Amino acid sequence: MNIIRRIKNSPNKWKIYLLLGVIGYFIIINQIIHIRPDHAFLALVLLSFMLGKEKAKRFLIDWSPFVIWWVLYDIMRGIVDNLRGFIHISGPYKAELFIFGRFFGNKIPAFWLQNFQNHLDGSFLKDVLDLICANFYTLHFGAPLLLAWVLWHTTSDRRMHYSFVYTFTVLNVLALITFYVYPSAPPWYVFQYGFEQPHGALYGVAGSLINVDKMLKVKFFTTLWDNMNPNHFAAIPSLHGAYPVLIVYYLYKKFKRYPLLLFIYPAGTWFAAVYLNHHYIIDLIIGVIYIVVAYLITEKLLFPYVFDKLVFKKRILKHQKLKIPEKSVI
Repeated sequence: MNIIRRIKNSPNKWKIYLLLGVIGYFIIINQIIHIRPDHAFLALVLLSFMLGKEKAKRFLIDWSPFVIWWVLYDIMRGIVDNLRGFIHISGPYKAELFIFGRFFGNKIPAFWLQNFQNHLDGSFLKDVLDLICANFYTLHFGAPLLLAWVLWHTTSDRRMHYSFVYTFTVLNVLALITFYVYPSAPPWYVFQYGFEQPHGALYGVAGSLINVDKMLKVKFFTTLWDNMNPNHFAAIPSLHGAYPVLIVYYLYKKFKRYPLLLFIYPAGTWFAAVYLNHHYIIDLIIGVIYIVVAYLITEKLLFPYVFDKLVFKKRILKHQKLKIPEKSVI
């Protein structure tokens, strides 16, 4: 009890909690999927902030949702196969065919584009399309971090940073729940395996991204999708479709400029998702619906009942005592 009391009264108690969290992280990860070098790197980054002062603490608090999301996403590698039940394969395919098949010669758009690629095989146009789509599609991994940094550091808009980061986090949590409750197969699976339930190892998980690997004579995308994607049956909702829309919304909300130019990013990513055989159009539309739900949860629940009362109000009162202008607080 004395140790607990001393920790609570310590001015550096957040560092102790962080250390305990890192130790717990190592234990859980080692039990589920065993420790890899990237786990040690993440722990090293977190522990390095323990040596910092107020700014380091503030950085950890403001960026913790990204760390938590990475940990949850990583843990999926070890448990998704054990928890996965019936994979919904024919349902999404039939819905896509019913809604959009009439516009694509009675084929789903992804398969129509596969035939289109076959007609262009070996052409300069196909190489250009493959490269453009690959670049749009892989922006998924860095674009949210880039926007969060712009809001947090470049523009020093901590309030909007919170709004974006926690909408992003709620979106991901809702998506993770859906992946478990309704695991759904992407179009590349139907293209490769038909409507049979999965058995054993999968191939072709990179979809048409392998075209770029063949062009450049590397295995970059094949390796990335084989090793970095912990759940190959997480098509609904499409986070690849959701992230660009969310990012563009906050960019326009912040800067109020170039809406048509900003539109290129989500439009290009949506086309790439279907062209590369990774998503149905309905996956992308459902992703946008999830954005709306996540945004409403953040703005209507988290901000008025959590941040405004427990984060911003507390910081404003603290800085008012120090006679620091309120504007600089948030």
